[in-house]
Formats: sequence, structure tokens, C-alpha cells
Amino acid sequence: MSMQMARLFEIVQILLNEKDVTAKKLAKHFEISVRTVYRDIEALMFAGIPIYSERGKNGGIRLMEDYVMDRALISDKDQNEILYALQSLKALNYPDNNKILSKLNSIFNRKSTNKWIEVEFSKYGDNDNTLFENIKEAILDKRIINFRYYNTKGEKDDRIVEPLKIWFKEKAWYLFAYCHTKKDIRQFKINRIKELVLTERNFERSIEEFNINNKNDKLNGVKIKVEIDKSQAYRVYDEFCEENIIKKENGDFEVLMENYENDWLYGYLLSYGEHLRILEPERIKNIILEKIVKIKYKYEK
Repeated sequence: MSMQMARLFEIVQILLNEKDVTAKKLAKHFEISVRTVYRDIEALMFAGIPIYSERGKNGGIRLMEDYVMDRALISDKDQNEILYALQSLKALNYPDNNKILSKLNSIFNRKSTNKWIEVEFSKYGDNDNTLFENIKEAILDKRIINFRYYNTKGEKDDRIVEPLKIWFKEKAWYLFAYCHTKKDIRQFKINRIKELVLTERNFERSIEEFNINNKNDKLNGVKIKVEIDKSQAYRVYDEFCEENIIKKENGDFEVLMENYENDWLYGYLLSYGEHLRILEPERIKNIILEKIVKIKYKYEK
């Protein structure tokens, strides 16, 4: 479904829930111009949806009373996309989502889709759900947050940020935020955020001000070829793309991986223990050998 189609549908939902709404309010809600709002209204009217507007003190954009959306206006595929997208938001406890889902299931004459996805953010014994909820609330309400952040070296730093976006990549949740200390957009791994405080200070900045496109991120890391024992098949297929895996005749695997070179990478390679052998590059192989020697020395003390 196109962005405009999704916006047109949401405009109708807003008008179904509210008696009237101003063009200015819609423009602010969608972060578009008032002129674009009126173009959208014209498109809806052309589609046969009875919308009318009045100017003046008591004016606004309204639907005719007793209007019920004709589900024939939206294809079965688009209906499914709308319901599944909203169900995904339900998994994140998005506000008022249950009410909207119930209404749309009724409009589309569908059985409930409420059980197809569930997301649990907390690790065993932890309370990460509260952290995630606070970040989500800060983004939706445009409220500044303070927290203590631990980098990959374990160093801690206090940050004041304007939270803009949460995203999931490579098995981890991240926060994009404008950092007051660095005066620029920064990415924070959520499980390294501690002691978060949700302030009462608001901000106006939006994610659209920054050129962020996660899908096109280029990884300029080090390419490593490794051989992994067949006993680790469960990890190989969980942690690597299929096109980077070659299964050998004896059942072992040859894997090509690309990662940023840092202490995390060294620790990851070592986590396979005797089940992994680095084939290339030689430099990474030597670094891991040095670390193995240091580990051996610690145990021989």
C-alpha cells in the first residue's frame, strides 16, 4: 500500500472517530502541508466518500452523519496489509490500537487477527519492557529523556537526547536520537541504556530532518572466512545468511562473514571455542591466537 493510500485511509478513520477536524490539525498529525491535506480531501471526495468542509470559527472537515465505510473501496490485499500492520503495532502496545483493530475487523467483516504476533522485550528475569515502554512514550509524546549509556568498552556516559525512532536490526533493538552532547543524530543499543528518566521537556525535531535509511546501510567492515564444525549447525543457520554458507562433504561449514572489527567481533569468534577455525585473513587469525594464548596463561597461573 502506498504512503498516500495509507494516509487517506487514516484520514477517514480520524473523521469517523471525531465529529470534525481542521486541516491544520491533520497537517500537523501527518507532518504535511495544509495544501496537501486539501488535495487528499479532494481525492477522497472523488472516490465517493461524502466529506465536506466549512470555513470560519466553527468550521472544519466532516463526514456526513451515519456514514459507514464501504469496504469494497479497499482491496482484500490492502485490507490484510492494514490489519496486519495494526496488529504489529498492537504487539508494541500502541495506544488505542485495540479499538481501531476491532472497528476495522467489523468494517472488513473479518475474524479477529489479534493472535498472529506477540513481542516480548524482556530477557529472563529482567524488566526491559518498562524501558522500552518509556522510550516509546517519549517518542510518541516528543519528550526529552536522560539516561546512562555503556559503550562496547564498558565505559559509561550520561546522555540527554531527543528520541526519534526505534528499529530492530541483527537481533537487537536500537534507538535513533538527537544527542544534545554530540549535537547530532546518534544510534544507541537499547540494552546498554540504563537509569532512563522521562523528562517533562518537549522537543520539535522529527526523524524526517535526517537522512536515515537503514535498508541501504553499507557495512564497511572486515571480511572473514571461517570453518565451523557441523555440531554448530544450529548456530550457523541462525546467525548467517544462507548465501554466505557452504556445506562441505564432511558436514562442516565454510562461512563468509563481514563485521566491524572490534572487541565484540573477537569475542564472537572465540565464543565458538574449538568448533571454529579462521581461514582468512591471516591478521584476524593472529589476533585470535594471541587472545587464546592470554586465556591459556590465565588458567595456568
